[in-house]
Amino acid sequence: MKLFYSPFHSFVHKSLVAAHEAGLWDQIEWVPTYPFKNRAGEDQGDRYSIGAINPLNKVPTLALDDGQVVYGSQAIIECLDSMSRSGTRIYPPAGAARWDAITRLALADTMFELTVALVMEGWHPPAQQRRALFEWIWPKLIRGFDALEAAARRGFDGFDAGHAGMLQAVSYLDFRARFYEAKDPLYPDFDWTEGRPALQAWWEEAVQRPSVRSHHGKDFEGDDSAEFCQAKVREVLAAQARGGR
Repeated sequence: MKLFYSPFHSFVHKSLVAAHEAGLWDQIEWVPTYPFKNRAGEDQGDRYSIGAINPLNKVPTLALDDGQVVYGSQAIIECLDSMSRSGTRIYPPAGAARWDAITRLALADTMFELTVALVMEGWHPPAQQRRALFEWIWPKLIRGFDALEAAARRGFDGFDAGHAGMLQAVSYLDFRARFYEAKDPLYPDFDWTEGRPALQAWWEEAVQRPSVRSHHGKDFEGDDSAEFCQAKVREVLAAQARGGR
């Protein structure tokens, strides 16, 4: 299998967490992909395009050995979970526990996507930023964190797909605050831990899981060139051609 993903390990990737939890870590070839990469002042985004195998040209994208491509992070982690070799499953069976897990996953993934939107808006000069966008997004994020705090206060049983999503959402907001120079016009110093002790306690424990420590805070090691990325795209296309896809 090949996983095309953005190799910034300053935040937790739930696809990588799912791969590790499933015991598939050593079965995956990691393919770094930079949709917005810029080197030496020249936009290199097109050179890292995976549009030939994913029409959205978006990471993460999972390519199975037979050429089948799975995209959308929720679809990817469910696919990996279905192939688990560890005996551990992060998707509970049908019932209340599953609906809770996938609802938290939906909440966390939306919070992540909204934070990405804030980051992209922050790339514009302050005079060109749409304040209305920040005013629309921030109440959703704050309510989302409050909902996760309430869930943490009720307590969790085990580790599931919703937790993997929570790790990504929370860590990306932290990553945004540390990595990007642009200051948010509404909450330039937002601290999600304030008033959320249960969520903070859960976070401090969850980031110690081996599936998180496998990559979080570690630099990517390997070939991250555009040439490597495109070679792997061609391999997926060749597998599809052999399988008549």
